[in-house]
This record gives sequence, C-alpha cells and structure tokens, in this order.
Amino acid sequence: MKTQLGLLLLILFLSVGCSSDPEPVSVSEHETTALDLMDPVEINKEHSNIRSVGFLADDKVRDADLILVHEGNAKAVIVLSEAPSFAAKKAAKVLSDHLFQISGARLEVVKESTLSQNTRFIAIGESSLTRKLGVTTKDLGPGGILIRSFPNAIVILGSDDATPSDSNGTHYAVTTFLEESLGCRFLWPGELGKVVPTNATIVVTPIDRFETPLLGQRKIRNMSYHDRDAKGLLKLRATEEDYHRLRSQSEETESEDGGWFTWQRLGGSLGLAGGHAFGAAWEKWSVDHPEWFAMQPNGSRDQSKLGPERSRFCVSNPKLIEAIAKEKIKELNTGAKSVAIGPNDGGLATFCMCSNCKRLDPPEGRSITLMDATGAKGRTYFNYVSLTDRFVYFWNEIAKRVVLEYPDAWLTADAYSAYTDAPLRYKLHPNIAIRFVDIWYLDDAEHKIGRARWDAWAEKASKLYFRSNLLLAARRYGTPVVYVHKLAQDFRYLAHNSMIGTDLDSCTHHWATQGLNYYVAARLHWNPDLDVDAVVDDYCQSGFGDSADSVKRYFMRIEELTNEIAAASPALHPTTPYTSEVIEQLRSILDEADREASAPKPRARIAFLRRGLEYTEVHASAYHLLAEFDEGGRKMTPELKMRVHATLNQNWELSREILLKDFKAINVSRVAWGGWGNFNRLGWKSPTAPKVVK
Repeated sequence: MKTQLGLLLLILFLSVGCSSDPEPVSVSEHETTALDLMDPVEINKEHSNIRSVGFLADDKVRDADLILVHEGNAKAVIVLSEAPSFAAKKAAKVLSDHLFQISGARLEVVKESTLSQNTRFIAIGESSLTRKLGVTTKDLGPGGILIRSFPNAIVILGSDDATPSDSNGTHYAVTTFLEESLGCRFLWPGELGKVVPTNATIVVTPIDRFETPLLGQRKIRNMSYHDRDAKGLLKLRATEEDYHRLRSQSEETESEDGGWFTWQRLGGSLGLAGGHAFGAAWEKWSVDHPEWFAMQPNGSRDQSKLGPERSRFCVSNPKLIEAIAKEKIKELNTGAKSVAIGPNDGGLATFCMCSNCKRLDPPEGRSITLMDATGAKGRTYFNYVSLTDRFVYFWNEIAKRVVLEYPDAWLTADAYSAYTDAPLRYKLHPNIAIRFVDIWYLDDAEHKIGRARWDAWAEKASKLYFRSNLLLAARRYGTPVVYVHKLAQDFRYLAHNSMIGTDLDSCTHHWATQGLNYYVAARLHWNPDLDVDAVVDDYCQSGFGDSADSVKRYFMRIEELTNEIAAASPALHPTTPYTSEVIEQLRSILDEADREASAPKPRARIAFLRRGLEYTEVHASAYHLLAEFDEGGRKMTPELKMRVHATLNQNWELSREILLKDFKAINVSRVAWGGWGNFNRLGWKSPTAPKVVK
C-alpha cells in the first residue's frame, strides 16, 4: 500500500504546476480508477506476456496526450540516470536528434539529479526516477523493451546491462517509440531510406508497451568488404579505399540512429560458436595419429593434398573423440559459452569409408552421391546413403564428455552437405544446437524438401537455429526477387517449431531490387507473427505516400515473377523472366507511381527503384544473349558479337555509374566478382577507364 500511495503522490507531483502551452492534463483532471492505484509491478504482471506484444491505452486512466514540443519550442527534457548504460546514452542521442529533425526543437539531456521540479520529461533507461514510478526492467528478458506514459512523463527503457546477451534494449525501445508514436521508419540505409515526418508540434498519445523478443538471437549478416569485392572493384577500375568511402557516404543520415540493422532491433546473442571447426586438425594430429583421419575408398588416409580446412575425420574413432572433447573443454575454460563441433567443409568428397564408420550409416538412409578424388583418372562419383547418423553419433559422444565439465555449455553443428537430412537412429544430445541451412525460395521443389527436413530435424533435436542462405538469392546478378509471403509463412512456422535464433547469410545490399526482402525479414525477427501484407503496406505508405498502391503493385508483380522462377522445373535462371515486355510493364507501373507522387522524398525513392529496374533491363539482356549463344551451339556470329559487346559495355558503364552515384542501389562490386565471369565465354573483357575521382 505504501508503494501504491508513493506512486500516486509522485505522479501528482509531476503533474502539478508544469508550465506549457497549452496546459497539460493532470491526474486530478481525469477519473481515478482501480488501475490508478494498482502496484506498477502488478500492472506489469497483468499485461505482459514477455513473448508477445502488449499495449494499454485506457482512456479513463491515461486520457491526456503528452506535449513534447509546441510550435518549435521544447516542452520537455530527456533524463538519464547518474550512471546510464551505454545503450541508454546512445538512445538518448538518437531520440534527441530525431525530435530535433522532426520539430526543430532540441530537447536538453539532463541527469536525474539535476531534474527541475515540475518539469515534463522523457526518462531513458532504468534509473532511481523510473523505479519511483514503478517502472523497471525486472520482468524483461534479453533485448526486452518497456515504454510507458504518465500524465507528464514518458519512460522508455530496456534490459541493457542486466542482460549481457542482448544489452541494447533501451536502444530498441527508443526506435520502437520513434516508429510507433512519431511515425519514423528506416526502409534502407542512408538518408533517402529514412522516413522522418516534420511537425513543429509533437504530441504523444498514451502508450504502455512491454515485450521481450521471442528469438534470443536475431541476426542478418551485414555483408561487408571482402577480397571478392576487391576482384569486382578491379573490373570496375575502383579500389578498396573507394569502396569504403562510397559506402560510408551512402549510409550517412541526418540524425544518429545506430545504423539500419540496430534500428531494426536485430541483435541478441545465444553465444553460439559456429562454422567448420577443425581447420588445424591435420597439421596438429596427422603425424602422430594418421588413423584419426578419414579412410578413402583406396584405403589411404593421407589428406596432405587437401587444404587444411578440408581434412576429414574417422568419426568412429574413440581416441579421436576423447581428444576433441578435451580440446573443446579447453576452449570453454576461456569463458566461451559454446563450442563448434561441425566438420570441415569439402563438398561431397573424402568422407571416411572404414568399416566402423560405415556401420553407423543406416542402409535405409536417403541415397546421396559422394565423390572419390583418389583414383588415377581423377574424380569419380558413387552412390551412398546420408551420413547424418554417423555425425550425430560423433557429436553426441563429444557432448557427453564435455558436459561432465560444463553442464550448461552448448555445442553447435550443422545440417549441411552429406549430413543435411535428419538422423534416423539417434536423437541429438540436448546441449547440441543444429544450424539449419536448407530453405530456398528460387526453387519450389527445393523449398518443399527444406521444410520437410526442418520438421524431421525438429523431432530429433531440441535446439535449431536458422542459418539460411535465403537472402543470397540472385546475389550474383543483383536483379529483382521478392519472396516476402513465402518468407513470412516459413518464419512464423519455424519460430513456433524449435527455432531458437537466426544467422541469415546475408544482406547483399541490392536495396533497389531486393530491399523489400531485407526489410520484411528484419521485421519478422522481432515479431514472427506479423501480418506480412500489413508490413508491405506500411513500407509502401510510409516511404511512397500517394504512390503507395502503385509501388505495392510493382513489388507484387516482381513477387509473381519470382514465383514463376521457383515453380518451373528445373527452376529458371533469376534473369530469365525479365524480358523487354516485362521490363516495359514494370516501367509503366513506376511511371504511374511517379505521376502520383506529391512530394520530393517519395519521388526520389521511386527514382531509386527505377535505378534498379534500369540495371535489371541491361543486366538481364546480357544473360539473355549468353543463353542465345549457348543455345546456338556457342557460335559467335558478327551480328551477335556486335549486340554482345554493346550490351556488356552498357552493363559495365551503368554498373560503374551505380558504384559512384547510387552505391546502395546494387552491390555492383559483388556482382562483378560473382557473375561477370560468365561473360568470358562471349569474348568480352572489362573496358579500361580512368580511376575513380574523389
């Protein structure tokens, strides 16, 4: 009762005597209900299922809008604790910048000890002030957020230092507030992708939101500079320095925002080590223990001709298992939360064919094709069965030994390669998390198999995390693909069927042709149950205003084309549907959107999409010529040669222009690396050009 009375007195204190224009509504001006007198902790418990979204806007309880800025004049301050978390300090800057960008008023950021009496405020992060208001992070899990308004205050906080696995909660809370209360959006990186409404007066309606994200790890890889880009840049006559400078410029925004990925509340960490785990094994053990390595069909265990990252084990060897378990315990001794035990990569070659390993393979397993590279005639292929059961045996035996020392440690392995299918004989040790790769949207037959495999793995493993390559669709081409409806359906299903987190490879930065996929994927990570049509509608409405319907029609037509690619048997090349007729149809939709646009920013965003279509027209034409060449017996006629060189030179010139002027539209350096090699058989080489001028 003392807590309840103290809370009421504090709210009364905050609401009386605040000078503003117009006057704020105080507690005494609305009807007091039972909820007014409830302990705030009880309110939290009553309204928060921390695995779902909760809103409370009771007109009788909080019927006063809160004025933060009036006609360009600040009417509130931003308050931090005496020792704010890193996330809270950053979030205060994000909020202050955006309020200024919206209204032209700069709200002062103060410490709670200097807060003047009768001052309207926004409290950022947990503090003694928020605790007096009964607002804490107590019931929030990692990454959780809480936004609550009072008659003359707003509290915005998240679980920061209390949850080291996801310490950005307050940052997530501020971006949620900016979106849901103030209408901001971040469609793609850079100022053009930011939607920040302008209004000299900012009024916030009552809000009470509290949630913890369902997924403990929400990761979309942010594709960064790589030696692959260096090879592509060389073809474009650009350098690594040019790349970093142009990328940095393309991502600049007027207000501090933490970047697109943080804004979308991607984050969290299960502390899972991942990847192929035994790259140093051959060098370390081959001399003393050659029997630990995979026996080849010819009886040899010599893998010296392989790269060290491709050596294979004899996974049935008990002494090898003991040695690996000891190695993994040493890794955990350093403070790691998990260790990787996934086999080295190496395609479908060099797996062990000794009798002990083969006894671990169920003969009724799915038939697969393996490769033998030991013969005198080079590579040969032979039929075998899925190898998953032998690897699950291997992983389980390691896990049994590791958990004796570290009972809470997780071990990670992969559903991949010759061990993509779920095991038939074994269930996985409960401390093993499986990285699942196999879902793809450019081939319906593969997609169906991938979904079935997820279900099969979910029956055998208690922990699955989604390590999909789905965002790499058409990465080597940069042409449009949209698969948001399939993605949303799958993501919702996986999230409620064993998925503990994600690690999607990767945002390839084809924002003008594939950006809607990135955006929808990010939103689903925070809430897998979102209505995808509502997300797409909001994307189009917030970014394109009066042109929203036409822009949505543009995206949905591309989704139809993507579905055509996937439905064909075999699946079509990603550029195949983009004929001149289809390009003209898509162009006419953007023309209509342009006519409908009534403001500069939406018109500029339409131009951004148009840049992607312009690129697609030229790039798809190049692949159509390549198909014509192949189908014609690879005979280069003078007429075909003329068209080839005209088109490929145009493709080069446009790609270079995009690099310099529209960096975020298409990741042309990655396309030049990954796709342009296909044009070598047409006899085309990159033109020479002056180096990039800064």
